[in-house]
Amino acid sequence: MMRLMVISVAAGALLAACQPAAEEGAEKAPAAAAEADRTLAQALGGALKATAENAGLGQVLEGAGPYTVLAPTDAAFQTGGDALDLRDEAEKAPAAALVRGHLLPGALTRADIEAALARQSDGKAEVRTLDGGSVTFSRDGQGVLVTAANGATARLTAQETRASNGVIQPVDAVLVPKAG
Repeated sequence: MMRLMVISVAAGALLAACQPAAEEGAEKAPAAAAEADRTLAQALGGALKATAENAGLGQVLEGAGPYTVLAPTDAAFQTGGDALDLRDEAEKAPAAALVRGHLLPGALTRADIEAALARQSDGKAEVRTLDGGSVTFSRDGQGVLVTAANGATARLTAQETRASNGVIQPVDAVLVPKAG
């Protein structure tokens, strides 16, 4: 009987100690849970999602991962007034090349990228892409610049989106030009 009372008091004290933390995080918990329940394919939107679906890479973005998607904004697909549209059946190969050039193995958060940059004496961190190329992260003022092997650059923009199988890092430019 005494043992049961001690356990009850201890459990009550533990719950009371946790109560303020639960209330403070109550607003954030549903959003975090919603993100964790979605895959990259479900969380991705706009022109890049359409390009990935046309490329037949939707299953990769639904898979186990983890991956980091450097996701160009829809505005980035409107380069110099010339829309980059890879949704047509004839555009499957260039669509696949573009998506693989924006996919990194592993889930890289902004904190991971910042930590990697801080560890490097030259302030640059190189990461392989799924197309066999690479991108280099570096500081650009207060922001982070992403440079592809072909010299194309983009800046990390907006807030990252975490998914159950990776992270989406929005960028302001397309890093892989359309073939041809």
